[in-house]
Amino acid sequence: MSVVAVVLLQPGGGPPAGPVADGGEVRAAPSAPEPDPRAVREQAVRALLDARAAAVMSRDREAFLAGVRPEDPEFLGRQAALFDNLAEVPLSSWEYQLDPRTDRGPDAELDGRYGTGQWWAPDVVLKYAIADFDPEPTYAPQRLTFVQSGGTWALASDDDFAEAGAASARGLWDAGPVVAFRGERTLALGHPGSEDLLRELAAGVDAAVPRVSAVWGTDWSQTVVVLVPDDQAELEELLGGGIDLTRIAAVATAELTDLEGGYHPVGNRVIVNPPNFAKLGRLGRQVVLTHETAHVATRKATGPDVPTWLVEGLADYIGYLDVPVPLTTAAREVQTAVAEGRIPERLPADADFDGANEDLPLAYESSWLAFRLIVDTYGLEPALRFYRAVGASRDAGSDVALERAFADELGTSTAAFTAAWREHLASTFS
Repeated sequence: MSVVAVVLLQPGGGPPAGPVADGGEVRAAPSAPEPDPRAVREQAVRALLDARAAAVMSRDREAFLAGVRPEDPEFLGRQAALFDNLAEVPLSSWEYQLDPRTDRGPDAELDGRYGTGQWWAPDVVLKYAIADFDPEPTYAPQRLTFVQSGGTWALASDDDFAEAGAASARGLWDAGPVVAFRGERTLALGHPGSEDLLRELAAGVDAAVPRVSAVWGTDWSQTVVVLVPDDQAELEELLGGGIDLTRIAAVATAELTDLEGGYHPVGNRVIVNPPNFAKLGRLGRQVVLTHETAHVATRKATGPDVPTWLVEGLADYIGYLDVPVPLTTAAREVQTAVAEGRIPERLPADADFDGANEDLPLAYESSWLAFRLIVDTYGLEPALRFYRAVGASRDAGSDVALERAFADELGTSTAAFTAAWREHLASTFS
């Protein structure tokens, strides 16, 4: 017998009495399913992050701090400082991307700190863009811990996992207030007290941009964001550690996404190492800034198979081009090595560019002279096609990519070029 459910109204227009069936058998209405705690948690944390991002863009300090766990005054204070430090950063976007499928797993220490089952640490990525300089947002992984308290979720920490090697990516604003100086094609960001250096850097990079474009071409943004930390320790924080910077005056960085059709860089930055940069003379500073600007321009064409000697050789070629510095000064380490009978046996290996390498200047000079030899032998355009051919290689390895590009673009081989380069060093500096 089929059963037809009907809805009866209580006398007097009251609410329905519930489903009944033929014969007067009363059936209880099915209860609503219990909400999935994980879905509730995800929804709450997403809302928190959305509100936090909106507060940054609208400069609403109260709304920004509303999502921070109040039980930790020290962390609350750091978050308040972070918000204040961003005041002069010209942002065009700021948002958080949450991956709810991820978690840090069991952690007895955090269970004791926050309560078992009361904390969550999913993967979160901060995506932000500098107005007029970032055509697309850059990415900064955030290692955030969210804690449930009183039925709500709040941000409790951004460094619970730093000692385990999972630290949040840091920006200048994490270290202190940010001040900005804008040039024609440059935005220089630093801290109060660095205004004179920011002005100098903006002028230097403004001068470097057309020099780079004259060699590489104009198919790049032709704008540069320069970051100036207060000291080397802060620079190491910005770079995520693990790099010896004792001999480095500046670095160029970017986040790379491997997309179909090539590598896609976002967040191109030049970061200055203030104590080392201050040791350079006027020409030396300009060479460094042009060199780093060249890295920004060539980033998109620099795939994983490009060896470091080629990357640095091209950047130094552009950096030194038409600069009135004698060869014996610019290549002093090579000259000394040749004089001592230590002509390099091979092109510099990637490991030779480790900041701890005592022969790091020799690696840079050797790379510069190698790329200069390619230009002198084959011409600038063939040399640039050679670079782009190596950069377009995918998963072949630098040895294979180099061999193919030497053959296809220059009609030679790695071994033959290496021999010619060694002979050139000997004849030039003997």
